[in-house]
Amino acid sequence: MTAGSSGRTFPTFCHISEYGEGGYRSLHRLLAVSQPLNLWAPSSALVKQASAISERDFVRYVEDGYIRILAREKWLTEPSFRNDHPWPYARWEGRIDDALRSLLRNDEGLPRDRRRVLVAPPEDGMTQARRHLAAHPEQVTYWNRVFRSRVPKLPMGVLETARARGGGDRESIARWILRDAYNHGEALRLSGAETPLFLDAQQRRFLQLIADSQPSDEPGPRPQPRPADSRAQELSEQLLDVLRHLDIHAGPRDLDAFMRGDGRRELLDWLGEMCELYRHHNRRALDGAVIGRLRRELDGGRFVGPLSELRAHPVSTAVGAVGLVQAAVDGILGPIGPGGFVGLAAAVYPVGAGLLKQMGCAPTTFTGPQWPFLYAYSSAARKRRLTGLSHTLADYPAR
Repeated sequence: MTAGSSGRTFPTFCHISEYGEGGYRSLHRLLAVSQPLNLWAPSSALVKQASAISERDFVRYVEDGYIRILAREKWLTEPSFRNDHPWPYARWEGRIDDALRSLLRNDEGLPRDRRRVLVAPPEDGMTQARRHLAAHPEQVTYWNRVFRSRVPKLPMGVLETARARGGGDRESIARWILRDAYNHGEALRLSGAETPLFLDAQQRRFLQLIADSQPSDEPGPRPQPRPADSRAQELSEQLLDVLRHLDIHAGPRDLDAFMRGDGRRELLDWLGEMCELYRHHNRRALDGAVIGRLRRELDGGRFVGPLSELRAHPVSTAVGAVGLVQAAVDGILGPIGPGGFVGLAAAVYPVGAGLLKQMGCAPTTFTGPQWPFLYAYSSAARKRRLTGLSHTLADYPAR
């Protein structure tokens, strides 16, 4: 993670359509933990139908650099290709896809890493899969065993493609599986993101199966690169699980206000601190790390009331009071010009703010993290909200 002009960045990648409607129901969570979120060939129909993000907001997030789109050229530019596609959710949706095509044309002259919509080169996955199986024919048996496993080990999209296009032929099934693996790996490399986000165990198993099956001395591109920072991937996926749990218990809220406000910025900073804290830890140390830290920080947080603040900062309050008295005396002894009004206002403000707090008219300050409250309730921490949030997180299932 690095800090940029717009705040902390955490570029992630998700092949979101592999998860069907479930992937799009998670879209707002993916966006919350990413800057930017790189999406491969998203379905505008499913954004509209299944996500908590409106069509208008989705386009605005792409325009403003929160989301980045990558896909083959036909997917991004040809409505007829999309509408004739065998996948029903591929259809062209004008409010989103017309806007994305316009952004694609607008950004063509920019460096690749600054383009908001990026065309991927023609796929090479099938060529690479044929070459791999020609060099390692024993892999046909390996991938067919994975394909027929009673415990699902392949992502839903990969499994469906191999079933539909493999035609029951063992070598063809293996080719289609590896074709998808190569194409997914190339899309991840193209995005520049070091952290792929997986929404189910099958994707993680698939990545590990590819890594385990790959001969270490094989030249050329590998089907799927290992994440450059597997700890960041693990922690971000734990955070996605926590956000999913918060969604179940969330109250009325404004997700767009969270995405564009302090809540998301604080969440990304919080995740960045976690990644830095666990940079040199082994993977076992990461188990339950996110929920554990969040519970500790909420339990240890305090509401600092007005009187506590007055006791904590007696000197500044006294200085403000002296300034107020002096300004008032000056006003009595002589006429108050514009400069006098400014001095009086400057003196009154800190004392007035303190008095308001003592009278209960100004909010107290919570010393723990605010982002869970802003995410779940679109409001700052309150004692009643803290009690509810603590109960909610106490019920969080162990991962």
